[in-house]
Amino acid sequence: MSINYTKMNSQGNDFIIIDTTIEAFEETQNNITKMCSRENIGCDQLLLVNTSNPKKVACKIYNSDGTSACQCGNGLRAIMLYLNKKFQTSESIINVCDVDYKTQIIDKDMISVELGKPTYPANDALKDYSIVGIGNLHIIVANHDEASRDSVLKKLKPEFGEDYNLIFILNLEECKKDINKPLKIKVNERGAGWTKSCGSGATAAAAYLIKHNYAEDSPIIIKQDGGMLEVHWDDRMMFKLVGPSEFEHDGVWDG
Repeated sequence: MSINYTKMNSQGNDFIIIDTTIEAFEETQNNITKMCSRENIGCDQLLLVNTSNPKKVACKIYNSDGTSACQCGNGLRAIMLYLNKKFQTSESIINVCDVDYKTQIIDKDMISVELGKPTYPANDALKDYSIVGIGNLHIIVANHDEASRDSVLKKLKPEFGEDYNLIFILNLEECKKDINKPLKIKVNERGAGWTKSCGSGATAAAAYLIKHNYAEDSPIIIKQDGGMLEVHWDDRMMFKLVGPSEFEHDGVWDG
């Protein structure tokens, strides 16, 4: 089985894109994990896109462990760049799990994706943490250092299993004193592990700041290992993620 693919990344959060209108990819656990393995091509997420209409694209998202996801802010921006390079379109609607996300090329490789309005599910068992839903479930852990990460993961697993992204905010107190400081976060993505950048995680972290009145002005700048992302919102509390993506290479996977 030979499959043509495109490798993309958004600040080090990397993706394999397969156009299912021209490639017959069999969506088995073995095929997904094998292709995503760093021993082969390697990626954080596999993105299967149907480009029969480049302005209205259907997408399936698979994490590197073979589980599916219903949101990936960095991945959606990478798809928009892919559509721009392949079809010269500057904006598109990308549908994931029956939800439409508007994406747009802003300037060169700066791309926006409208992620909608976050939710804040209540959970009385999590007294030290906050939950934000933005496509995927996110658990926010404020002001924990690196040494505490494994113990927090171990504590949360019995409650949620693997069904969440875990976000550590590393400098909340600093940002509360100076709202112009970029918010530093580290994200463990469900199904992919620690990543250099997470778009939905950045958006969830910004939503957390706003909900707790730690920020007032749009945009909020989020800093991760891979670089900076901007999170914008309007008076309806609809959120938009803005940042760069880049093309790596086209290739053929022989299974």
